This record gives sequence, C-alpha cells and structure tokens, in this order.
Amino acid sequence: MDTIDDPAVMRTELDARREHYNNVRLHEGIGYVTPADEHYGRGDAIRKARRDGLADARATRIATRRAMRHNQPKQTSPDEDN
Repeated sequence: MDTIDDPAVMRTELDARREHYNNVRLHEGIGYVTPADEHYGRGDAIRKARRDGLADARATRIATRRAMRHNQPKQTSPDEDN
C-alpha cells in the first residue's frame, strides 16, 4: 500500500484485504481452509475430501506402477545371451 490520504479509499482497500484474508487465503493453522469455511462448518468436509482425494490418487498411482512393472519385457543378463 502506498500512501492513502482519502478515508473512503482506505476503507475500500481494507475491505478488499479483509475479504481476501477471510474468504480466499488458506490458513495453515486451521488445516489449509479459509476462516470463512471453518466458521460456517465446511472445514471438516473440505479436509476430508482432500484426504480422500489424496488416498485415491495414491491407490491409483500404486496400481498403475504395479501394472507397468508386470508389463515390462523380461530382461536377460549378458551371461544368458551366450
């Protein structure tokens, strides 16, 4: 913020910052949700959905890697070629 001399401009700027802080910015201390989400009871559902999504992504990644490993051509050692 530069110098703001007009009280109306200051109020507008503070309102914008308050809006961002409470409704946009994720807060580490409350589990990376916004204060508004936590206040209105949405915090637990957001954190659960995030955990479930991460668990699904991990399970998918493990299954994909296992499938890729089993589909690899058999490697022979140089001794077996002779």
